[in-house]
Amino acid sequence: MHASLAMPGRGAGAAARLAPQTGAATSNALAGLRRRARRPGGPLRSAALESVVAVKRGGGGAPGALPRGDALDGTILKLAVPAVLNFVILPLVGTVDTLWVGRLGDPQALAALGAANQVFSSVFFIVSFIPSVVTPLVAAAHASGDEALVKRRVGDALWVSCAVGLFASVMLGLFPGEALKSVLPAGTDAATRAQAQNYLGTRALAMLPAMLGFVGFATFRGILDVVTPLRVSLVTQSLNLILDPILIFGAKLGVTGAALATAASEVASAAIYLTLLARRGVFTVGDGARSLWDRVKPPSPASLAPLFVGGLGVLSRSIAMNTAFICVTRATQALDPTGEAAAAHTIAMQTWQLGGVVLFALSSVAAMLVPSTLNAPVDKGGGKVGAKLVADRMLGWGLAAGLLLAGCQLLALPLLNVFTPVESIREAARAPAMIGALLQLINGVTFVAEGVMQGHQAFFPLAVNAFVASAGLVTSLHLFGSTLPGVWYSFGVFNTIRFVGAMYHHRVTGPLGSRNAGQAAP
Repeated sequence: MHASLAMPGRGAGAAARLAPQTGAATSNALAGLRRRARRPGGPLRSAALESVVAVKRGGGGAPGALPRGDALDGTILKLAVPAVLNFVILPLVGTVDTLWVGRLGDPQALAALGAANQVFSSVFFIVSFIPSVVTPLVAAAHASGDEALVKRRVGDALWVSCAVGLFASVMLGLFPGEALKSVLPAGTDAATRAQAQNYLGTRALAMLPAMLGFVGFATFRGILDVVTPLRVSLVTQSLNLILDPILIFGAKLGVTGAALATAASEVASAAIYLTLLARRGVFTVGDGARSLWDRVKPPSPASLAPLFVGGLGVLSRSIAMNTAFICVTRATQALDPTGEAAAAHTIAMQTWQLGGVVLFALSSVAAMLVPSTLNAPVDKGGGKVGAKLVADRMLGWGLAAGLLLAGCQLLALPLLNVFTPVESIREAARAPAMIGALLQLINGVTFVAEGVMQGHQAFFPLAVNAFVASAGLVTSLHLFGSTLPGVWYSFGVFNTIRFVGAMYHHRVTGPLGSRNAGQAAP
């Protein structure tokens, strides 16, 4: 799962569930987004400011934190629906992968899938720090009408992503066993270790395409096109769904078949995005490029500086976050030699991440709306007062979404039975799934508050918060990690620390906090 917690990150089923709720209004909203995305500033700037002005003047409802169906909520919904659909696709298909592998009836296969997926995801999120900062840079250039700068930003990101992605692909492909040592303890049975190595070695082939696809995804979000990435994801992940049963069962490749299906979808995604970028003229001569070589030559250090300044903070946070997830995976792999506990953890993680990705989508909306409002003229609804209104409302959406997801996941506990025919694994997955559902109660506000920090480009405070939270998780694992519920209680420690740090930044130390209240615009 490459974009699920970054990140970054398979939504036909989610689209079907949301369609009755949004109906024609959502279709009209998406059509409007497509039309306005072609203009500098796009829907993000105009719709957000119009909503804030309406709320501040009383024409769109009273200001407040909780959703109330006013103009501002309408803007959030228009941006959130495609964002949720886009981000939910990856864990949804990841859940289907887990379901198919679970039908093999082999606990070692599920344990191998969980371990290898965690290693690939951790490596990907660490090396994809450059694509993670592409969106705000492209958005700034696009809003100013500087298409030459847009092309240069995208070209620079593609260059760096190619180099880093190729290196990571070669290293994982040559040394999958070494990489898996971070999550598989020495006593892991040979069957689990062999299947995990086969899966990771195969997925490594898709590291470079995954990086290029991520740059394409970030670019289109930067130019405020939220529909194209959704369409690309639907097409490529449908390919994954089709290939899964064919390769796992038809070709009798087992876990390796699941890896091949995912790798094929990553290659298709990269090919589509590169084609779309070429059609937008990213690789054509003009706008200051005298030749094709001027367009595709290696970037200069000065050109790379904005990417690396933001990327360093993102990289630091990714290292801290993924160190935490690797520690959790290693702890679950060491719980029992049969692999049943690790298999149960894999199932619980899939259901938890499927809900968490909805919250991550709301986080991405906050990261766009808050800085857009903050940097707008005060008389147009912008400034710190308007940005504070938007941030608080987004936090209210996070709270409401967390409550809803917690209830849905508790009601969906019987669905755990579809992942595996092994009764002992089903029972072992029940407690962590319940704990994960309850954790959504704070996850909603936590994810949105971290999205607000990203909007402020507070990458290094985010990194510090992640390192403190990871230290708390490791300490908790040392004390309580001898059982699977104890491992999941440690997740609670991890996310509680993140919650406290993010809210402290929002309320006290950040641009909208009390320490800067005296500078707030009227």
